[in-house]
Amino acid sequence: MAIDVEKLALLRTIANALAERDLADVNLLFHEAELSEIPWGAWHDDSQYEVTDADRSRVVLDVIRDLPRADVDELALAVRQLFEVSIEVQAEDEATPLFLFASHLASQRALTGEVGEHLATWGVKLFVAHDSIEPDEEWQPEIERALRTANAGVVFLFPGFIESRWCDQEVGWLLGREVPTYALKFQGEDPYGPLGKKQAFTVRSGMTAAQVGEAIIEWIATKPALASGLNASLVAALQASGSFRRTDKIWERLHTATGLGTNEVGGLLTAVRDNDQVYNARGGIQGGETGPYSELVFKLALAQPGFEANTDLAREVAKARGLESLLPAAPTAAPDPWNRLGDDTPF
Repeated sequence: MAIDVEKLALLRTIANALAERDLADVNLLFHEAELSEIPWGAWHDDSQYEVTDADRSRVVLDVIRDLPRADVDELALAVRQLFEVSIEVQAEDEATPLFLFASHLASQRALTGEVGEHLATWGVKLFVAHDSIEPDEEWQPEIERALRTANAGVVFLFPGFIESRWCDQEVGWLLGREVPTYALKFQGEDPYGPLGKKQAFTVRSGMTAAQVGEAIIEWIATKPALASGLNASLVAALQASGSFRRTDKIWERLHTATGLGTNEVGGLLTAVRDNDQVYNARGGIQGGETGPYSELVFKLALAQPGFEANTDLAREVAKARGLESLLPAAPTAAPDPWNRLGDDTPF
């Protein structure tokens, strides 16, 4: 008997969190999740019985306890985002490209935006307030949403940073979430407070935005917590590669990827199918395997756990790019023990 203790703990946390909420909000969430809504009398006191938070928690558990683990994780994430409840949700099986939050002075918005443009060539999104926010959206909720969801933070430390109340709060939020946070030190501006415990990268005079972006990518590559997201970013970058040179650079980091899921393998295969800067290119790694990228990328996809779910797409891509010989052989049927004569006559 296998007991998912983490799931049980998560169910209890969700139930306790919702027990403190207004019934209208709880039922709105349950309606969206296609769950049974809770009747008024189970949530509110009547003349005969005082309903406690513990009672409400039990009512919620009755509704959600039979959900599969993936649905429990999704519900926990919704509760965390809607009600700002501290719930640790198990990482999704399918990684998504990295999303970083840039804490910076308004005077450095142009530089920060250029760094973000370089990171985008690696499939990494950098949230730069006022560049990332649409003109008709309220800026504060968007900043808060980005702070809640960012995989990591990048702090652009310039003289005057310490005087910015907004920057202080942003850094505090990131550190409080315990996500990886990288300090970039400009013009000798040292990190301070809790951020001062982290090693800062000194940005030398004359460094370009692209060079700063590369330093951030190098830092990301050292963080195990960001590894799956970086792989997802690299797959996205390969799909969007605009030159043979860019494909070479992406492959330098992507060729050792392991554990790629269904979506990432699908991305590799569509890159081979659709992007002529991939399927028309040749390259590889010095001292390692070289050849057409259509073949190299296809082999990488073939070795991943997400390949099986993409077999139909793999056959399509193999046919389009002449890679049928790389497809795994179809399994042979086991011999029928009741038909030892090789015909339809029972033995």
